[in-house]
Amino acid sequence: MPIYTDETIVVPLLTKMKLPRHVLLELANNIGGERANVAEHEPSNVVGFETWRWGTRYARENEILNKLGWVQCDRNQVAGIRHPELKIKFVCCGTDVNTGNPARSPKNLSERGVNACKLIARNAGQIEMELGEKSPEPHDDLWYYCSYYCDDFISIELSRPTSEIGGFVTAFSDRIIIAKPGEIPGIRRIVVPQEFADVPKPQVSRKIG
Repeated sequence: MPIYTDETIVVPLLTKMKLPRHVLLELANNIGGERANVAEHEPSNVVGFETWRWGTRYARENEILNKLGWVQCDRNQVAGIRHPELKIKFVCCGTDVNTGNPARSPKNLSERGVNACKLIARNAGQIEMELGEKSPEPHDDLWYYCSYYCDDFISIELSRPTSEIGGFVTAFSDRIIIAKPGEIPGIRRIVVPQEFADVPKPQVSRKIG
């Protein structure tokens, strides 16, 4: 499994994929701002969902990615963005502390759905046509934008999944390390003073008529 860590290789490789490194770093920073609002003891699937939700939105809204040819994509009922020319699908995925660590593979925090698992199988060339099924349309290569957030650091990689068990990725064919653990600062949580936290919120009433 190729693991790319050297910046002199990573930057040109990402540029070739029309995913500039500085844009991917900015994307993680934006997600981190939203992730700071997730409580520390939330279940991991909630953390994974919030990462996917905001990452997908910010990736779709990014003007640089739009100008480079990336478009919104919900094909196969898997939300992300795709590049029609390069035939790459980019999907945000919240992953664990192994993210960005060349010695260990990251694990997704939220279980992948049936449709996502089919795309992973396609990456590995394991999809077989069922009897009577029409010839499949040309499909995109699936790449996960894996990111991990904590108070100490944010780590990021762009990786191509090829195997999963029970909706959790077990293998990648390629990993492009964008930020290793400890290379960039962690998320900043806003602590609300207790005197303000206890102020009752005004009641909201529905306007009639």
